[in-house]
Amino acid sequence: MKSRIAWKFLGAFIFLTLIAVFVLNFFVSLKLRDHFEQKISEKLQSNAILVGEILKHELREQNLEDIQQKTNTLANDLDLRITVVDCQGKVLGDSGKDPSLMDDHKDRLEIIEAMESGFGQSTRPSDTLGYNMKYVAVRVDDDGGPLGVIRFALPLSEVQLQIRTIYRAVLSGAIVATVIAVTVAYFVSRSITSPIREMTEVAQRIARGDFSRQVKAKSRDELGELAESLNAMAEELQRTIENLKRMDRVRTDFVANVSHELKTPLTLIKGYIETLENKALDDKEGARKFIAIVKEHADRLSNIVDDLLTLSELELSERRIEKSQCDLKGLVDEVVLGFGHALASRQQKLNVELLGGDFGIQADRDKIEQVFVNLIDNAIKYSPNTGEIEVSLTERPNAVEVRVKDGGVGILKEHLDRVFERFYRVDKARSRELGGTGLGLGIAKHIVLAHGGQINIESEINKGTVVSVTLPRQ
Repeated sequence: MKSRIAWKFLGAFIFLTLIAVFVLNFFVSLKLRDHFEQKISEKLQSNAILVGEILKHELREQNLEDIQQKTNTLANDLDLRITVVDCQGKVLGDSGKDPSLMDDHKDRLEIIEAMESGFGQSTRPSDTLGYNMKYVAVRVDDDGGPLGVIRFALPLSEVQLQIRTIYRAVLSGAIVATVIAVTVAYFVSRSITSPIREMTEVAQRIARGDFSRQVKAKSRDELGELAESLNAMAEELQRTIENLKRMDRVRTDFVANVSHELKTPLTLIKGYIETLENKALDDKEGARKFIAIVKEHADRLSNIVDDLLTLSELELSERRIEKSQCDLKGLVDEVVLGFGHALASRQQKLNVELLGGDFGIQADRDKIEQVFVNLIDNAIKYSPNTGEIEVSLTERPNAVEVRVKDGGVGILKEHLDRVFERFYRVDKARSRELGGTGLGLGIAKHIVLAHGGQINIESEINKGTVVSVTLPRQ
């Protein structure tokens, strides 16, 4: 078993169980021993009282022969040694030895206590038999006073034998309890360490970059919470890595795109300059044509650089957003008015629809104007000649929504998630032909997000595209 923590749990549990069982066994054994000895004393006392009643007449008459005969008979029946002593300590009868050969018992502790209080007991080696005995003595009384003492003697070997039997029973119970406790401890330790082991394996998989497996949270305790936290961490790490991969792909695409976007006009500019150097300078008409083309591509480079600088400014900090009261309706009207020539040249119509009456927001007017310039410019470029463009402003409780809809060729679904990336073009040839830098939607998105708004795009092939911008009032 690899899990050393399981053995630690099990070892600690077994150690504590053994200590508990040992201590419990010790105190239970002592208690049972005391209880057993007390019961023996009580039983001997009650039997001694009964024997005293039987021998009361003989003691009153001091009939030594009858006392000895009955003493032997009763001792055989009870399997005990019985001694009968008078009030002066003289032995009148004994089932173990001839009474005439026995010393006076007036100095025996149990006899002294019995004469004083009616009951006495002691444990000591027997002077007559030579081994340890348990003595219990009871005074026999008559109307005229005490008649003597009946003493029972039980060998301690028999008592100890019965006590050892109790010890063995207690020990057997302790062993059974230990086995049960160890078995329970084993399964408890497995139930604790199994999820830990599973979480360790999952963590190792995560370290290797495998996020496919999750920990099954079977309980609602700390281990369950840890499993849920580990699963959440794995999901978050997976999302983070996917985002990093996507960002790396975007970065790679950006480097490739910006290189291509800059290289194309630079190559053309260099080519036309070399042509002018070689032979076109004497041809004034041709030279003016080439210079016009070079100027056009230089302007294109300038536009790209300007857009890149704008994006950099927007990404560096939102502090560049300087908000003031702004009427979106008036702003959109100005933007539309600025595209009057472009609309007329393509015989297109642009309709503005108002749904509400209050379109005021707190925003950076120049940057918001740049958003709608880019969106309406795209709508004009990608709509067919004689087509229609719709711009709608909708008043919301805490925001204003502006939608720009065109009737162009539309965008495939697989491109919708990437149209806001820098230099991403759905139709590269058409985009360059129309003169775009590929940064307009990226700039629009950054400006909207910097204002705490949202921008979304919906499109359907051959039916057109709708870009919606929602801007908060504050």
